[in-house]
Amino acid sequence: MVLDLERFIKKAGRIIRRNRTVYDFLEAMAIALAMLLGSVYFNLNELFKHFSITEPYVGLQPNIPLLEVNYETIFTFSIAVFLALLLMELYSYYRKAVYRKRNKALPKREKPADIVERSYPGLKDRLKTAYDTRADDTIIAADLNKSVSRDVHSVTAAGMLDLKRLTFSAAAIVVCGMLLATVAFTGITSPYTPDDVFDRFPNGTITLPPLTPEEPEGNNSSSPPTMTPPISTAPGIDIDITLPPGTGAGPGDLLENNTNNTYHPSQYYPPESLSSTHYYEFLPEGYEDIIKDYFKRLAEQS
Repeated sequence: MVLDLERFIKKAGRIIRRNRTVYDFLEAMAIALAMLLGSVYFNLNELFKHFSITEPYVGLQPNIPLLEVNYETIFTFSIAVFLALLLMELYSYYRKAVYRKRNKALPKREKPADIVERSYPGLKDRLKTAYDTRADDTIIAADLNKSVSRDVHSVTAAGMLDLKRLTFSAAAIVVCGMLLATVAFTGITSPYTPDDVFDRFPNGTITLPPLTPEEPEGNNSSSPPTMTPPISTAPGIDIDITLPPGTGAGPGDLLENNTNNTYHPSQYYPPESLSSTHYYEFLPEGYEDIIKDYFKRLAEQS
């Protein structure tokens, strides 16, 4: 009987450690998928074209059958998994630091016997008592060990699962996966990209578009920029603003004995006199008449 209880506790301990590994894996996957969803929606995969190490792989796919994923997605998911594991480790460290700062003992992990008793109320307080008194030779201890050894045969690995923790992690993975698939198939992403941010910070400085048009330096006039600025005058001084003769006239209008002749367009020249051998000297025989006829009709239509 003693051997059966010891073997059962060891086996339960292995199952519980495996379950904890599964919980941690599912939580890390949920966090990684959430980060990947945010990266895809905000177009963060475009950052890889700014790094010399990943730039050659941008827009390419690995030569793996049935895997149509760009290298950018693989890089992003790998970084998300690394950050998820780092975040979980930092949370564990921060949790221990908080308990130490408050001078409180860190809660210990439940022992395998405690988890079995919580999952199977029929074994509550009986399994630990039987395991602690497994070396006693009393009749009561022997009877308790016998009855407990018989009842532990109904304990299964599935019965020791933390369904609340498992369900929460699985639901988070499903929701993030569905949203990620929706974004991937519909192409609905943020209108902003990392390039927009880089355009705002050239050389590490912030640049914003001007709210009002810039005025030229030295112009303190309150008049609109499209209007001619007013002429300032000193009190008691008259300024002659009469335009000199010939202002607004062309150079021909200022000549002596100038007459305003009416413009008469020149007559069309015969097409034969305008034709150049340059158009047909390298063409086969017979194209000369076609070219002449084309320019003739073009002149008539004009």
